[in-house]
Amino acid sequence: MLIAHVRLRSSRTPGPNAPRGQPVAADITGAWDRIDEAKRHLESSAKLATTDDSLAYVALQDASRNALTPHMQANGYRATNRPGAHQAVGLYGEATIATGKAKPDVDAFDRMRQVRNRSEYGSIIGQQLLATDLDHAREIVAAVETSLPPRPQP
Repeated sequence: MLIAHVRLRSSRTPGPNAPRGQPVAADITGAWDRIDEAKRHLESSAKLATTDDSLAYVALQDASRNALTPHMQANGYRATNRPGAHQAVGLYGEATIATGKAKPDVDAFDRMRQVRNRSEYGSIIGQQLLATDLDHAREIVAAVETSLPPRPQP
């Protein structure tokens, strides 16, 4: 995907704050496995929402990231393991699936990432924010799922 490559940039892009990514072999089976994991995280988040807002939020944010990552995987990209990798995943999502109905949900990804980071330092997550962002995470997972190539047969 040319547009994803342009937005994500290669790991050779200069500058300390440039999002990092690299081309890899496409892995459709692995992508579907990650989608299944993202769905489990959504279920866990919904269950935890009644008892632990912070942990429920971690699960929903992981679900959205774990949905965008397999889209990258299916299309031959991955974020490198370095600072800015989660932001690069969000930029990839904006460049590839933030169209139509999924746009506001993917656009919320970076804010969700920041909320999750702040929650590690004592920021309180309320029920309204949790419910809103759980809906965003569900839509991100659904958008990625519908955009993947068919699941390979075992």
